[in-house]
Amino acid sequence: MASLPETIARILRTNPDALIACHVAPDGDCLGASLALAMACERAGVRAVVGSADGVPETYRYLHGSDRIITTPPDHQFSVGVAMECSSLERAGTFAEALTRCSTLINIDHHLSNAGYGNIVYWDTSAAAVGEQVYGIIQAMGTQITPEIAQCLLAAIVTDTGSFRYPNTSPKTLRLAADLVDAGASVHTVVERVYETRSAASLRLIGRALNNLTISADGRIAWTVITPEVLRETGALPEDTTGIVGMLRQVRGVKVALLFEVTPAGIRVGIRSRDAARANVIAETFGGGGHKGAAGFTMPGPLEDVIARTLAAVEKELAGV
Repeated sequence: MASLPETIARILRTNPDALIACHVAPDGDCLGASLALAMACERAGVRAVVGSADGVPETYRYLHGSDRIITTPPDHQFSVGVAMECSSLERAGTFAEALTRCSTLINIDHHLSNAGYGNIVYWDTSAAAVGEQVYGIIQAMGTQITPEIAQCLLAAIVTDTGSFRYPNTSPKTLRLAADLVDAGASVHTVVERVYETRSAASLRLIGRALNNLTISADGRIAWTVITPEVLRETGALPEDTTGIVGMLRQVRGVKVALLFEVTPAGIRVGIRSRDAARANVIAETFGGGGHKGAAGFTMPGPLEDVIARTLAAVEKELAGV
């Protein structure tokens, strides 16, 4: 009996085209895996298009093929649709409807919760990154792992493991990373572009965010707020908020860190947790999702109400820790 990677590989190889859709606010894992799979499809003679409702953050524009990612859903129907790391179809944003029109819909995800939609569901919570899952699919396709594909997959793995610092890093993850380096990828390139390259405006934004840090009376919750006014005053871009909530988690004694971003779509809440606190459970309370240590959701304002409701959910989660 064929494995899921083998089944997906066969479907991709035997269809003329594929639409690969990222989740909203795409990260390095989602983008790297999507681009790698698209390149593998093209090498197999399959026309592949990667879509991202929120475009590509500057941090990841060095990845091969990122300049070809579309932000407007296509009008025509694709043979195969791939929802990349979307725990629910709605997580694909404006590309959700285009995915439903595909003849075959493939759901690839490694988050702790998944709605189970699609014709083929490849849901593996043991994978450190969706890039691990895509690597297996590409292997099953019999496609050569070129240096460009390897670099995209390595970006997926390095970013979702926090440069191999997070508990999701397994021996399998490290062996896979070594194979990708052998294929021509560079860990140094990922770390330099993602973690060691920032604009002056983004550093000013970090300063403002840290200056506005609030810590709960018991020291277990830390949060800050970023508004459009703060972005304008610092000259930063919305994507420059990446990494800030992780900094808040570094405060000694903090179990849950929160970043509240005021956006046109609502209040976007980033959650980072440590030890037994579960970020995904907090996010799922409000229709979001993610991993145990990193999750998020978006909810309509007002801001004060979102903060109060989120803190109440965090307190409930911490009560059992």
